Amino acid sequence: MPESNTAEQDLQQLLLDGPNDIDSFLQLRSVQAQSAARRHELETLVVELAENPALGDTKLGKAAAALAVGVGLWALGRIEDALAALAAASGFEADYFVGRCYLEAGFYDRAAEALRSVTRAKAATKYVGALARAEAIARGGDPATALAELKALAKDHKDDPRVPYLMGICHDLAGRHDDAIAAYEKAINIDPTFAHAIFRLGFNAALRGDDQKAREHYEAIVDDSPVYINALINLGCLYEDLRDYEKAIECFRRVLRMHPTHLRARLYLKDAHASLDTVYDEGRQRELDRQSKLLAIPITDFELTVRARNCLQHMNIYTLGDLVSHTEEELLAWKNFGDTSLQEIKEMLTVRNLHLGQTRDECLEIPSADELLAGEVPDHGGPVDEAVLLTPISDLNLSVRSRKCMERLGIATVGQLVAHAADELLASRNFGRTSLVEIAEKLTQLGLTLSEPEPPEGEGGEDEAEPEFDALAPEAPPEDLEEPEPAEDEAPADDEADDPDAE
Repeated sequence: MPESNTAEQDLQQLLLDGPNDIDSFLQLRSVQAQSAARRHELETLVVELAENPALGDTKLGKAAAALAVGVGLWALGRIEDALAALAAASGFEADYFVGRCYLEAGFYDRAAEALRSVTRAKAATKYVGALARAEAIARGGDPATALAELKALAKDHKDDPRVPYLMGICHDLAGRHDDAIAAYEKAINIDPTFAHAIFRLGFNAALRGDDQKAREHYEAIVDDSPVYINALINLGCLYEDLRDYEKAIECFRRVLRMHPTHLRARLYLKDAHASLDTVYDEGRQRELDRQSKLLAIPITDFELTVRARNCLQHMNIYTLGDLVSHTEEELLAWKNFGDTSLQEIKEMLTVRNLHLGQTRDECLEIPSADELLAGEVPDHGGPVDEAVLLTPISDLNLSVRSRKCMERLGIATVGQLVAHAADELLASRNFGRTSLVEIAEKLTQLGLTLSEPEPPEGEGGEDEAEPEFDALAPEAPPEDLEEPEPAEDEAPADDEADDPDAE
């Protein structure tokens, strides 16, 4: 297992030592992730090495230089460039990093094939190759075979937390989440600082809806060196759910300090800033809710005279909201409605801080009965399979952020989702452009779209102004669930997808 203390490691020396000690190569990723300066240092070394095959006073052959460049690019997360450089390298170490690149890029069959030859390497390289190959097999759809191989490895490597950690991945992929959690906890018992296992515990907690425990796990590793990118993403999303936008913004900024082009972090930071600029006024929202309920009270609930009540009934005025939308002149113009009835109604409204002739700005507009009913499914240009509309939202595999927004809006099926317009969804707390794009893509796969916005008279579904993301979809090497954003919690961001601390 690579050394955990990388504070004073020399990047050039690690590149020189790597061919004889693969752990030195593996440490490059965590060392360069310590700070932007160290990352820039490695980038400079890689560029210089590509132009001049030498490290310090040590001249390198063509294949050795290609290996060093390829590994350096892998450590920087530039997977495609790394594969191109490694094509000119040779040896078991080159095969290992080719397999590692394919694994992180999501090409699991290619990864397993590239790592097959590493089984003939010397002990250290053979072992890390076996670990990577087991992971590739598991993620490629055969966690049972991978688990068997890991159990065999565990016999001779009982003190390596990577083994139970990968066993946990196998259990997760097979749907045995309780077994996965036990495996991650075993890894942490071996090494309490093993960030990958802690991350997975947080990820699982988020998937189970235990956001507090998820935050505790993520907070335990985000201050470690190197920076755990996906933990910061997911933690930022969870802070947004708590409306603690300042902490969320700091999480996303920390990611961008290390990776200025990180797509999800940039989107999430923008959304968090937008949320901060439109701070949710809970007091006002409570007042709006109270006012809405007040305006929906039936007229029959008030002690009015028979004449006043009958007149209002003939005028099709059934609720307080209906009543206050009329002016005094409109009421007095009605047969048998006189000054006495008018005064009676005005006194009743005054007690409730209402008055006749209130405008839209002064008073909430009460939805009509039709608007309160579940919206009809919009026309999508052809017949829609009823079974598709009844598909549970959970079957869409949305990110954690989008899934929680659906829960807040009471959207449980695809049919209920397509009854909403985009602006209705964007009005929901923590639902922003990134989530909207995700939803649109999922519906497009089903041949559906969101409803078109209604004219001004039919507006509805305002929860709270906001922006969003997610996320939580990974932009780099995918790993399993992409949670929580949770950040497979984006779903949260899944482990190692773009995490510079991957083995």
